[in-house]
Amino acid sequence: MRRLYVALVLLALLIFGSWWSLHTVEQTVGGIVSEIQAGDLEQAHQRWDQAQLLLGSLLLHDEIDQADRLFDRVLAAHKTQNTEDFLLDRTELIAQLNHLPELERPSLINLL
Repeated sequence: MRRLYVALVLLALLIFGSWWSLHTVEQTVGGIVSEIQAGDLEQAHQRWDQAQLLLGSLLLHDEIDQADRLFDRVLAAHKTQNTEDFLLDRTELIAQLNHLPELERPSLINLL
């Protein structure tokens, strides 16, 4: 009976950890996307830099690296005032950031 209790506690910890991970990624990325959409790129980039350690421990590094490269492209296009590149890169960055929480969601696609 004791083993059953230990197994149930471990299962509860795993479920809570998974929920916390998803919630944290959604909140962090959601705030960054909101700042980008509001036009506050510098604040969004600072927040992204601060969140990279946490996100790096929860997500795949390739996904984070791609978002980081997109951030650099968006900031460069914004500084050079290249509107077409800025809008395209900004849209791609927002799509990439919105994709990050999908990696944490429990779904059949993520299990395969």
